[in-house]
Amino acid sequence: MISKNNITRCVKSIKQMIRRCESYGEFDEDGNLILPVEKTETSSIKISKETLEEYESSGMSILELHQKLEGEASKCSWSDTSLDIQMPGPKLRTKIF
Repeated sequence: MISKNNITRCVKSIKQMIRRCESYGEFDEDGNLILPVEKTETSSIKISKETLEEYESSGMSILELHQKLEGEASKCSWSDTSLDIQMPGPKLRTKIF
């Protein structure tokens, strides 16, 4: 899923992106722009209702279940990688009265 801050949603042209980043003060002293990038991979873990009921009856907590499922994540086949290249946000300006 593309974030609301993805460059394709924030600006319509590269010229607009340059102007926006200039107004935010996002270019460093060498004139470079650092764009935040998020990489997302997805997979799934299958667990039956009966297994969940067994865990519940044995007194397993939700934290213990989460840890158990984290251990099973190593067996997952990961796919559907997506990159979300984001626009830098405006820097907060502090007003002193």
